[in-house]
Order: sequence, then C-alpha cells, then structure tokens
Amino acid sequence: MKGSSRRLIRAVFLAGIAAGGALLLLFIYLPFSPEEIETWDSSPVLLDNRGEPFFAALSKSSEWSIPIPLSEMGKWIPLAAVEVEDRRFRDHMGIDLISVFRALLQNIRSGRVVSGASTITSQLIRLSHPRPRTIQTKLIEFAAAVKAEKVFSKDRILELYLNRAPFGGNIRGVQAAALMYFSKSAAELSLAEAALLVGMLKGPSLYRPDRNPEMSRGRRDFTLSLLAERGIITGLQFHRAMKELLPKERRSLPSKAWHFALSILDENREGGMIQTTLDTRVQELLERTLAASLAALPAEITAAGIVMENKTGAILAYCGNGRLGTELPGSWVDCARSPRSPGSALKPFAYLAAFERGTHTPSTLMADTPLAFSGNAPRNFDMTYRGPVPLRTALADSLNVPAVRILRAAGPELVLDLLRNAGFRTLSKPTGYYGDSLILGGGEVTLLQMAEAYCMLANLGIRRSPVFLRDKNLPERRITSEGAAFLIADILKDTGRLLPVQEKRIEREKGWFAFKTGTSYGYRDAWTAAYNPKFTVIIWMGDPSGKPHGELVGIHAAAPVIVEILRSLPETGWYEPPPGVETRAVCALSGAPPSPVCPSTRTEYALAGISS
Repeated sequence: MKGSSRRLIRAVFLAGIAAGGALLLLFIYLPFSPEEIETWDSSPVLLDNRGEPFFAALSKSSEWSIPIPLSEMGKWIPLAAVEVEDRRFRDHMGIDLISVFRALLQNIRSGRVVSGASTITSQLIRLSHPRPRTIQTKLIEFAAAVKAEKVFSKDRILELYLNRAPFGGNIRGVQAAALMYFSKSAAELSLAEAALLVGMLKGPSLYRPDRNPEMSRGRRDFTLSLLAERGIITGLQFHRAMKELLPKERRSLPSKAWHFALSILDENREGGMIQTTLDTRVQELLERTLAASLAALPAEITAAGIVMENKTGAILAYCGNGRLGTELPGSWVDCARSPRSPGSALKPFAYLAAFERGTHTPSTLMADTPLAFSGNAPRNFDMTYRGPVPLRTALADSLNVPAVRILRAAGPELVLDLLRNAGFRTLSKPTGYYGDSLILGGGEVTLLQMAEAYCMLANLGIRRSPVFLRDKNLPERRITSEGAAFLIADILKDTGRLLPVQEKRIEREKGWFAFKTGTSYGYRDAWTAAYNPKFTVIIWMGDPSGKPHGELVGIHAAAPVIVEILRSLPETGWYEPPPGVETRAVCALSGAPPSPVCPSTRTEYALAGISS
C-alpha cells in the first residue's frame, strides 16, 4: 500500500516536471494574438433614437451574440461564474496549480482523463481557438492563458469569457442568453436565473432548460447550493431562488420595423450596437394607423409609409408593408422602395419651377380648358373643366390641364432636372420619353424618393437625404429658393380640401400642414404627401402586383392616415414668409393688379418683382 502511494506520488511529480518543461517551451515560443481573443462575430443590434434595442440579427456565424461590458452583466452572473468555474480565478496567473496537481493525481489513479483543471482564462483560450481535446492542447491552452493574464486584466478576461461562452444552440454570451431564455437583459436577471445560466457553462446543450428541464434544474440547484455553502447568499435567498420556475422555451429577440432594419443591414452586417434614427413611438403610430386603414380594404391592397424629420433628414418611422407578417401574397415586399406611378403627386414641382423662373405667381390665371395631348385630351379627375382659374386653385385642386400648361411654360427639361435634383433618381429617361405625362404619373418613383423630395419642400428648398443612422451627417444642398418653396407650402396648406376625410376642419391653432394627393392611372396607386416645418409624412397604398382597385383614390385611401398621424405628432408652427416674398393686393377676379375696372381685391403672396 505504502509502495503504491510512493509510485503514485513519483508519477505525479514526474508528470508535473514534464508538463512544466513543456509549458515553459510553449510559453517562450507559442505565438499569441490578443486580437484573436477579443474578436469574434457578434450580432448586429439596432437601437432606436432613445438607445433601446428594437431589432437584432444573427451574426455572420449564424449565432446570437451580443457582447456587453462586465459592468452590465449584473451582480450575480460574474460572481457565480467565478465561484463555480474557477474559485481561485483572482489569485492565479492563468493556471491553478492546486487544481492541476489534483487533476494529475485523479487522472493517473483512474488511468484516463477525468479532470482537466481548466481555469476561466484557459477556457477563454479554448473558445477563441478551438482545438482537438488532447493533453498537448491542454498544455497549449495553459501557456496561452499565462500570456493572456499578462495582457488582460482579470475583469477583462472574465468579461470576454462570459461574452464568448456558449449557452445552447446558437446562443453565445450571457446577454443573448438572458434575452432568449428570460426576455430580459443580463443585468436584470434574478439570482435563480443567473444561477441557471452559470450552470449551463459546464454543458450548454446538456443543461438547456427548454430541452432538458430536469437536468437544468438540477444544475441550477447545485449552483445555488454551492453559493449558499460558501456564504455568498443567505438561506432566505437560497430558498426563494429554489422556488423559481424554469423557462420552458427560447424567446425571440426583438424584430420591430423589419423593413427599416433591413435597409440598414443590407449595407452594414457588422456586429455590435448600431444607433439608428428610428423613433419606436412614431413607428408604432404609423404601423397602427396603417393597419386600421387596411382593415376596411381588400386583402390585396397594402400600404407603406415614412415619417421624416425635416431638420436632420432622420427617418423616424418606416413601414415598407402594412401587411407584413400576414402571409398574404406580396406581404414581404418593401413597397417603400418599389417604383410606382406617383399620379399627380409631382405636380407641385412643376409649379415650383414656374415660380423659380419668375413667369408665374399664385394669382396668375390658368386656363382649365381642353388641351391637345398627344392625340388625347387630358381631363380633370372629376371629368369637368373650370375655365380660367388662379394658379393657386389649379394646384390646390390638382387640375390636370393647368398642370400641363405650367409644365410647358416652365420647360419640361427644367422640371425634369428639378425632379431629379429633388431626389427622384428613377426618372432617368429623356424628357421626350415622359412628355406631358411627366407630372401626371407617367414616370415611376419610390416612396423613399417622395419623402426626400417633399422634405426638400418642407425645408424651403434645401434637400437633405434620408438618414437611417444617428450621428451620420449627409451633405445638404439648396435646390430652389426659399421664396418659391414657401409659395408651394402656402398653396398646399389649404386643409379645407380634407373635408371629405375628416369630421371637422383642422384649426390653425392645431398646426397647419401642406399636403398633396396622387392617384395613378387605373386606380393602381394612392398617395398622400404632407409636411409642416418639422415633419414630412408620405403614405402610399396599392397592390404590389400592380392590379387596379377602385378603392385606391389618394384623398380617400391615403389621406386619412396622414391626418391621423399628423394630429398625433407634436404640434408645430407654420412658416413665416422668407425674405423676397411679399404680400400684395390683386384683383379677386383676374389676379392682376387692382384697377378701376376691378374694385374687388384680395391679398396674395408673390415673389418680389414678379407680376402675374
């Protein structure tokens, strides 16, 4: 008996010397890369403009991994992990010699590997560079662990380990595990919940609570018992924690504003926290309002909408498809990026070009009478003609014939250039391709382009590209004069046109807004664009397949959504006339300067020096 003990001690001693020599050589010659330890594929997590997560995606390695600082892991996870996995973590330099010699003794006695003496640091090395499980691998990991201890602080090592540790399936790190098992952050976990996750470190698949609840409970209870035995927790804490239920299934990470998120992730698949411009409160308002509107329409019709902050170009809300998640045909399509006919929603830009040229004022009389149109005569939506009408009325009532006359007077090339400069990049054909239909829906544009262009009007001529990421400042550009854009806003603010879709007229003290509707040929698209000094809102409704529907009329389909959204957004003031805009008295009948033959006058805005 005494002889066998001596042989065992001698074997342990010799094995220790051999291992120590090998470790020394490895420590001297083993390459070590701190970057390899600190770098791995993590999940992109999108944060709203208040810093709250609303969307997470798989990492490039198809894992859920959300690294967080040690300070955000709460009290219990770091504490319990050290107690269970590596009690002397704070005292050793990467190798726990007491555990090593104990493991050697156990392994020699049993004739096989029954204990590995791993430390948290050596486990971090293994997670960073997986290798076949051999004695040579163990020595390499120990040598690398010693080097890691010289590079990283203890807290940093623990932080990296808890962020890289697997927790069953494709979950990596304590934050992703906390969210997917408990729907809360690691910092919010209770003692029992933290103990369950720490227990999983020994066998992530074996102790999954959704797959092996009894095994998971047993491991959790072992962890709690260990903490109680060592005086880390009180008896009361122990008994309360033991009574907590286990999660029965994995939860899903947040996936709100799906099309908005994909717009970002299509260009940025890098992991980490991504600060966006999305306001989830406005997003919920937009989605809720669109859903309520679609409830009364055929299932084939869907809707898309954007709310944009004028001052910054920030996209506050983006719904690419109001039917998303319904499994209806086309419900997955991002209609905000799909080119569609704008109907008459582009008319304001023709009038804007005319104001810029100085050929017209809001009081200029326009002829709403039959006009030759490539073999066809354009008619108004109500199939009537009104004769001479002020330009203000022609635009506010969206009359087709005066719009064509304005297009021709301003110059189709000038109008097309203005449209392109405003953001309508899909209008790429030559002027002759569109002809007079350019401002009647003859081209195709996207909702996102419409938002950019109307935001330019809202900014009184300054174009700001849509911004999806916070702190991303895109260059701005003046497209037109303040005065010309102000005249358009003043004409389009006639909210009396919304009477068909609201119970009462919007009063001035509640905030004016300018708006323009559009209905494409054959009732395939219904648009409403609206803006005030602070916000631009664009709504589109239609069938993704392009089929016509009689319900698709802008004023009746899309406009009610606009009214509801703008009433719910913070109130804002209205524009003051900028320099270069003057008020003048004009003949109420002709729009010309007052004269003895026209005693009745009205007040009208105009650019200084420009006559009717």
